Parts: sequence; structure tokens; C-alpha cells
Amino acid sequence: MPSRSTETEHSPAQSELGLERIVFFSDAVMAIAITLLAVDVRVPEIAATAARAELPARLAELSPRIMSFVISFVVIGIYWMSHHRYFSFIKRFDFGLMALNLLFLMFIAAMPFVASLLGQYPSLPIGVVGYAADVAAIGFSLGALWWHASRSHRLIDKSLDARTIRAMNLRALGAPVIFLASIPVGLVNPFWGMVVWWVSPLVVFVAARLATRR
Repeated sequence: MPSRSTETEHSPAQSELGLERIVFFSDAVMAIAITLLAVDVRVPEIAATAARAELPARLAELSPRIMSFVISFVVIGIYWMSHHRYFSFIKRFDFGLMALNLLFLMFIAAMPFVASLLGQYPSLPIGVVGYAADVAAIGFSLGALWWHASRSHRLIDKSLDARTIRAMNLRALGAPVIFLASIPVGLVNPFWGMVVWWVSPLVVFVAARLATRR
């Protein structure tokens, strides 16, 4: 007897329960990753008698780590919202979807490490390159997840129009392409590598607008 595809082996109730478990697990991983970001930002330990004189300078030394925390919080928050948006259209699941989701979460879980690397060594190429590579991997893995689910309406709502699918594909790839492009810049000059990152929201917005006009 020919085997059926994995996504057709589940009843609607089973698919809904399975998708809920995938989303809940993903939410938990992203929540833990965001929480761990703050662990790297610690209040300086200074003797009470010297705090008035030394604390401002010691807090200023923390500015790269605070910057890294803020950027990383925003990055994970944006991908958390994107993940929820994609899964609002996904109605079924298969092994490929689960594997790609785990890949996405693996790179999310690495964010506290690369954020700490960036915060501690912001002037070295390795900090900027490592961070950009992880963010690019997060974006590409989520884009691959959406492409897998949306191709030929494999796992998504059958009524979702092609224009919306195309816009979401382009939106998924905009930011990771920018972060990937920042790597050679960061190897030459870490500061300008980070400057390139701020272009990504504009690129994502323009790509989505162009896709919806076609």
C-alpha cells in the first residue's frame, strides 16, 4: 500500500494540537533566550565608599553590553512576532516543518552567546561577524520554514493568495540578506558593519511593499 504524506496522517484536531505544541515550545525557547540576554548585564560591584566616584565610569563601560542587549531583544522580539504571523497561516505540520522550526530555535538559543560576544568585544571583527552570522541564520531558517509550508499551499490555508505568500517570502529574506552582507564590512570595520544592520528594517519594508504591488 502506498504511504501517505506525513501531513495527511493527522486529523484536524491532531494537527491543531500538534501546531499548538510547536508554537508553545517555540515561545518558551524564545522567552528563555530573551531572559538570558539580561544575565550578561550586571551591576558593577564597587565598595560603598568609592561608588559615588567610580559608578558613572563603570556604568559607561557597560554601554556596549547594554547596546547588545537592546539590539538582541529587538531582534528576538521581531522574530517572535514573525513566527506567530507565519504560524497563523499554517494549518498542518510535517517532519520537515518541525525540523526547520528546531533549526530556527537552535539559532535563537545561540543569541545570548553571540550577544555577549558582541557586548564584550564590539571593536573586534569576531564580535560583529559572529552576531551577524547568527541573525542571518535565524532569518534564513525561518524563511526556509515558511517556504516549505507555503510551497503549493502544502501546509498553509488554501485560501491564502499568492501575493501575500510572495510578500512574506521577501519579508523573511530581507533582514538576513542585510546581516549577511554586513559580514565582509564588519571584517574590515566593525563599526560600519553594525551600521549596515540599521538598513535592514528599511529593506524589509520596501521589499514587502514592492511584492504587494505586483
